[in-house]
Amino acid sequence: MARLLMVLVLVPVLLTGLVSSPGAVASYPPDCSKYHLSGCPRDFFPVCGTDGETYGNECVLCLSNSEENKNVEIFKLGSC
Repeated sequence: MARLLMVLVLVPVLLTGLVSSPGAVASYPPDCSKYHLSGCPRDFFPVCGTDGETYGNECVLCLSNSEENKNVEIFKLGSC
């Protein structure tokens, strides 16, 4: 009985580090290598940046990072 109780207490504690918390955010860098930063296509595939701004597409985010010397990543696809 004591072993069962110990297992029931320890398993959730051990698994806590393996599961990300609901508030955890995983952002990722834009792939700017596929764009010529002299101009971007006009297609509208919005991305939400880690700065809370919506960019028209990934290229626009790359261009903004380059022009303003910042390192905004993609928080999610779509509008913020």
